[in-house]
Amino acid sequence: MLPQMTARLLGQNTLAGGLRTILNDVIALHGAEFGNIQLAIDDDTLALIEHRGFDKPSLRSLRRVASDGGAASARAFAARKSVVIPDLSKDRALAPYHQLANTMGIRAMQSTPFIAAGGKCVGVVSTHFANVHTPTEIEMETLQQYGFVAADFIISKTQGADLAAVADACFRRLMADVAA
Repeated sequence: MLPQMTARLLGQNTLAGGLRTILNDVIALHGAEFGNIQLAIDDDTLALIEHRGFDKPSLRSLRRVASDGGAASARAFAARKSVVIPDLSKDRALAPYHQLANTMGIRAMQSTPFIAAGGKCVGVVSTHFANVHTPTEIEMETLQQYGFVAADFIISKTQGADLAAVADACFRRLMADVAA
């Protein structure tokens, strides 16, 4: 599956098209119901730039995440490794997000950093599940390998750009595309 995912991504000419491709493929890989991608706009902040299944209030609450927070994506960003949470209700660090997860019908999730050459974390992809769930080892290994390709793609499309401005433009597009 990794070669097909890579070919689809490398066939994209725009950041927006690439982000949609990445998220669609990762959601399909995991059999997830929801997902999102966050861009590292500096060493301390992730910004939401793509999603599937979130409503406007949820998007607003996830617009920016600090790397020192309890969110799974923040932990993955800080540790530079995947965070898998098979049952959100049992994760105390996610307590501030329990109401949001319950409202959306999310019971489990994973967050995986996109690591570029040299170890720089470019962003994080998260998949969310309606039921208690743990992705398989092969799914996580495939995602980690795909993360290297995704990191290089994102860098190639944002080279020299103001990442906060890129994230803001992506967020405006997301908000315009979602029903209230």
